[in-house]
Amino acid sequence: MKKKVISALLCAAMVITMAAGCGSGDKTETTAATSTTKETQAAKTEGSEAGSAADTEEAAETKAEGETTAANTDFAGEELSILVSAGWMDNRYDETIARFEETYGVTVDLQTIPADQYGDLLQSKLTTDSCADIFWIQSNPFAIASQIVDPEKYCIDFSDASWKSVMPENRLSACEYDGKLYGLQIWHNSPEYVMVYNKTLFGELGLEAPKTYDEMLKVCEKLSAEGITPWFEPGADGWQHPLAFFQIGGAYEADQPGLYDKLNNNEATFADNQLMIKVLEQYKELADKGYLGEDWIGTDSTNMVNEFADRNCAMAIANSSFIKQIQDETETTDEFGLFLEPLGDNTYFPTSPAGPTMFGYKGTTHPELVKEFFSFVTTTESLQEILDNSPSYTNLDVNDDKLQQHWLPEEEEFMKTLTDEQMKTPVLQNGTKYTNDYWMQFGQDMVAYCTGQMEANDVLKNMDNNRAEAAKVANDPAWK
Repeated sequence: MKKKVISALLCAAMVITMAAGCGSGDKTETTAATSTTKETQAAKTEGSEAGSAADTEEAAETKAEGETTAANTDFAGEELSILVSAGWMDNRYDETIARFEETYGVTVDLQTIPADQYGDLLQSKLTTDSCADIFWIQSNPFAIASQIVDPEKYCIDFSDASWKSVMPENRLSACEYDGKLYGLQIWHNSPEYVMVYNKTLFGELGLEAPKTYDEMLKVCEKLSAEGITPWFEPGADGWQHPLAFFQIGGAYEADQPGLYDKLNNNEATFADNQLMIKVLEQYKELADKGYLGEDWIGTDSTNMVNEFADRNCAMAIANSSFIKQIQDETETTDEFGLFLEPLGDNTYFPTSPAGPTMFGYKGTTHPELVKEFFSFVTTTESLQEILDNSPSYTNLDVNDDKLQQHWLPEEEEFMKTLTDEQMKTPVLQNGTKYTNDYWMQFGQDMVAYCTGQMEANDVLKNMDNNRAEAAKVANDPAWK
């Protein structure tokens, strides 16, 4: 396998050629607009059936077909190129890709792009008809229309693919457009980007997980007085800090019932939304008090695991499986837990059944090899490899009863505390049109606001302007 990390210089050159008006700014991990219930989580936790018996049987037949196709097709000597944002494949696909190369006698050219440059580069590749055989986007029910814009032109139609049954029904909306299946989404179903905290440390200091913003301030004050960074915020990554604003979409919807529908029909704006302004103000207050870290804007997540293990920090927004990563990579004996982000006095779970999704490029010179790769990665053997080789996954949200999941006790404990009402609303970036496309720009504006370069409402106005531009590109009638 050939691995490449495309340089910033090349990305900049490609951006110059980018067609105007295409949405960009993907983050490494995020997610979508259909609701997940506590019962669904519990069912997966206990290893019960995922999907109907018919679906499971069909999925098994799918894998069998994928494993035997090689006998009928000769791909020896071909090269398969994959364009992906950093964090979406990483090392967890290495073993599966190596086995694919050996099975078919091919070479896989994996081109990994920095997250803050990926969206622009992808648009350039698509509009200049020079895309890799397989490309990825951060998908949700609106992303294909806003990011790919014309999937019939750029994407292979997988509507008849036998592996379709491997994906749960609630993930198909992020992979389909106009009744056709274009994408494959293999992602987890863990609590995604909630607050992870050191439960042992909290107990020693007489602290409890905060449920309101005022409680959060008091917890941060106590931790800071002990010389501990309360909330580790890796602002230099570019994509992580916007999570604090977007993951609490349920709070915005509860504050103004029907807000999502109004935003999607151009009947409401981000600007002048008082709760959104308040959340940005609270975030800035935490930053101003040093509770996000002395230099959170210049800090990345490279050493975040060790910072937790060494007790240099106490909390962070992270996937629940980050707990497993801390335990696996360090010698800490501390216990960790999860709680809902309390900015805006939020009480809602960040429901988000979507994520990084791969597509086959219609302009490829070897479409059958592309199709074979999609079938190959959806076999039980491949899915198990992907799960086992990822420190940030404890499960995969797929219809495959043979898959050995690795749910954490901390995940099970946390999910039992939630009600269906708390889990009914998707995160803001995936429940509203064109929002996720400008994730990175929003993050830049958050930094500008926190450093006194712009006002909170101007951050929201910029999002409105960007969404309007994306709507025009998509010919959305609500914006005409």
